[in-house]
Amino acid sequence: MNRRTAIKTGVSLGVLAGTGLYGGYRFLPPGRSSALEPVDALARRFFIGLDPEQRAETCVGYDHPLRQYHNRGVWGGGRSILFGFNREQRGILTDLLYSGLSAEGRGRVPEEYFARWSGVHSMRALICGDPTVPPYQIILTGPHLNLRLGGKSREGVAFGGPQVYGDQHGNERVGLPGNLYRDQFLLGQRILRSLDDGRKKQALLEEAPVQTQVELQGRHGSFAGIPVRDLTPEGKALARELVERIFSTYPATDVTYARECLEANGGLDALFVSYYQHGEDGEIPEGQVFRLEGPAAVFYFRGHPHVHAFLNVAMDGDAPLSVGEPLGTNPAWLDRARVKALFQTALRAETGSELAYYHESSVVGRLRPGLIRSGDIYNLESWQETVEVVEVRGSNLSATLLAELRGLGMTLDGGKTYKVATTSYIASELAQKLGRIDTRRPGPLLRDLTVAYLRAHSFPQGS
Repeated sequence: MNRRTAIKTGVSLGVLAGTGLYGGYRFLPPGRSSALEPVDALARRFFIGLDPEQRAETCVGYDHPLRQYHNRGVWGGGRSILFGFNREQRGILTDLLYSGLSAEGRGRVPEEYFARWSGVHSMRALICGDPTVPPYQIILTGPHLNLRLGGKSREGVAFGGPQVYGDQHGNERVGLPGNLYRDQFLLGQRILRSLDDGRKKQALLEEAPVQTQVELQGRHGSFAGIPVRDLTPEGKALARELVERIFSTYPATDVTYARECLEANGGLDALFVSYYQHGEDGEIPEGQVFRLEGPAAVFYFRGHPHVHAFLNVAMDGDAPLSVGEPLGTNPAWLDRARVKALFQTALRAETGSELAYYHESSVVGRLRPGLIRSGDIYNLESWQETVEVVEVRGSNLSATLLAELRGLGMTLDGGKTYKVATTSYIASELAQKLGRIDTRRPGPLLRDLTVAYLRAHSFPQGS
């Protein structure tokens, strides 16, 4: 079972379990109010009504690293709405969902494949800060949702941070029939088809970035594809229409600020558009995965096998959203191989193991240069993997770990039992990468272990 299947199965089983436990009226999600209060008023009312137990699980400080976290489909903090709140509170959260969307968005987000029947019951709620004393942010999360409520962040990021949206309809079908965001795909495809052969070759790239790679690169970034400014007048008009279709899900005040961010960074002409032929789920049908990216904006539409889309827009791409405890200065971009190396170094150091293994395909993005905080690490390891230390006899080590051993200048002792620091996912699903495991011992979350390592060692300069 791959991670996507595990997530989908987990959501389905969770909702079914809720049906069995609650049943009937208690399970039915509340309907929205006929007249919606503003987000700020609803947020204050919800926050004030929390009891101590709910507050302890639902609320964190405004600068908690979870405010930066955006790999949804993985439960990233907060409290289950179905099991954690009474019906009146779930009614307020339902109104918050609708109030935090535009009129068009209210016809899309609540109609998503997993949410259509379960409503907010398939989601979790996290509150960062205190809605009675702004700034604050409420985040509603689900399998295809990371909806931020409360406006731009204190750091000047539109929508408060990366928004995530998606829909399962049309799964594994060319052209995404029935998908709620098919209109965005069609616009992107029309841009691709408007290109002449030379520009199409420049825009069409082989391998799609990992889906959560939406870090802002700033003014000195390197962007794939072709500049929007080089498109034909028809192509430029389509690009503008596409951006506006993406924005159309969100409230007008949030969209106005997002447009200001774009214009302050060169407008649409400063964006680059790229398309991809292959991804983690195989060959990609024409135009179903594309990016619009510039110094302070990323629009990443992944329409294969269904829609997972990410939106990240800020006023200053050189000072992106970064919250939590300062951990040191990273001298250069860390890509997938170097992220893997960072995690393996942290695993060895913090567990006292001889060897470590982290699978490169698990890397969910890149780590930017500059001051790094714990929120950056929460995003860098957003699968929320648990560390495990396994024991493997030298004669039973895999070829992968034998290479690791040689890389560290160590000589194999076939009779020795080696401690290998890894993750529960690898120890369970990719055990062949390690060898024949004798024992397993669980540890902390990898993100917490990495934070602890960087707190003690920081980043090696010139790495």
